[in-house]
Amino acid sequence: MCSDAAKVLLAETWSEDIDPTGWWMSEKLDGVRAYWNGKNFYSRQGNLFHAPDFFKAALPKVPLDGEIWCGRGLFQKCVSIVKKQAAKVVPDDYKLLTYLIFDAPTQGGKYEDRVKWLQANIPQDDDKCFATVVGIKKCEGLAQLKQFLADVNKAGGEGIMLRKPGSLYEHKRSTTLLKVKTFYDEEALVVGHKASKSLTGMVGALECELPNGKRFDVGSGLNMDQRRKPPKKGSVITFKFQELSNNGHPRFPVFLRVRTDLTWDDVLEAAKTKKPMSVIQKVIPSAKLSKQHSILFSVVPSRDVTSGKKIVTSDDDDDEATTPPPTSSSKTTDTRKMCQFGENCYRTNPDHFKQYQHPSSTKPSKITENESKIKPPCAFGAKCYRTSSIHLATYSHPSKTETEEEILDTRELIESEEPVSPTTIDSLLIKDKNKGVTFDDDDDNSNDNQDQEMISRPKKEWLNLENKLKEQTKRLTYLEEMFKTTKRSNSNDGDDDSNQNNTKRLKTD
Repeated sequence: MCSDAAKVLLAETWSEDIDPTGWWMSEKLDGVRAYWNGKNFYSRQGNLFHAPDFFKAALPKVPLDGEIWCGRGLFQKCVSIVKKQAAKVVPDDYKLLTYLIFDAPTQGGKYEDRVKWLQANIPQDDDKCFATVVGIKKCEGLAQLKQFLADVNKAGGEGIMLRKPGSLYEHKRSTTLLKVKTFYDEEALVVGHKASKSLTGMVGALECELPNGKRFDVGSGLNMDQRRKPPKKGSVITFKFQELSNNGHPRFPVFLRVRTDLTWDDVLEAAKTKKPMSVIQKVIPSAKLSKQHSILFSVVPSRDVTSGKKIVTSDDDDDEATTPPPTSSSKTTDTRKMCQFGENCYRTNPDHFKQYQHPSSTKPSKITENESKIKPPCAFGAKCYRTSSIHLATYSHPSKTETEEEILDTRELIESEEPVSPTTIDSLLIKDKNKGVTFDDDDDNSNDNQDQEMISRPKKEWLNLENKLKEQTKRLTYLEEMFKTTKRSNSNDGDDDSNQNNTKRLKTD
């Protein structure tokens, strides 16, 4: 047992009233929380993890806080490896794992100082080291936070962690560490009640059924009155959850409310036209994992099966980066809209390429001749954010000149809608206050605007804008005429009054 493992820093939930600008972002890992006391790994409950010696050999003899991680979407496999008893541990299984470190509890000082210490003292490039420091990036605003959250969700990740700049390590749950997640809400049928183990005569969980027939329990979210008098069998409830397990059951379901306005037949009928998230089949990763995947802001390298040396292959890059843009041969029959940023577009996700087309780049490559012969070019080029020495040693990166600034379309940074419930409209925990609002990102002091390409718009949109301009011009002309007429009328009235006054003065004289 290890009592210090129970005193790790825990996160609160982020809410939209907290401005994330300036906070440090990292990916929320779906692994097993592990406290390293300098000799062994322990769970939050203080239980020992029986990791083999080679997995611990390269770590410093000081406490570390992190997670043992297997890969995105492989939480259950990671648990099955780590929580085995000593006699049942398979050492080779730990070659599939990595200890991702995000803090050093006993180093003291500000968060930024502790991260620098980790980067200097964790031998990430050592083939014998099965640990790496979690990558971080400073948040530039709400739009960027939501964009990264959408990217992580699409890649099968769990969410984003926010760390307050300059914060200390606290041995409790703290508002200096916040978790940002996407929740889905759906409807389920109550088919039974399970008694509480601690509260006599009360319900501990509702046994529920999904439209696809899968059953699960909802125990969180019920208040004391609802535990005394739970929703009746046959009633419809709304619940929220984070994701699906490998067998298709909602993970961390929370009761929200009873739906008296719906019948189960209504839910089943709606599910025929628009499948709820819980009905969509989850892609289960292969049990024989031979490589690690990239995580946000950093790369977890693969290992050679025979030698055990760290390697970085193209498969380790984000899956979205491998999707090539449409070829120019499809221009004649391509019905997609032209992307307003053209060949300068930074987006790589498949959905964007399905909606927009991009002209092929004619710019000459800026990779030096010697570098291109030795190392293949990085898929992200000059825009690559990775700082891992392994990544830099494996891939070449073109130099980024002053004229090659990244073009950011803030209108598209709004988080795309996730699959929604057949009976609810908004399935996201975080509501976007900026939806439908455009932003002006042009810098008045910049001279680069002249060098950039014109923004293309559909012909229909130009016609609508032209008609609106004509209407505004007509109205402006009408108002000007009205103003002139009114002014002349007032002037004439003033002349009449002066004539009458002069007449009166003459008569008096």
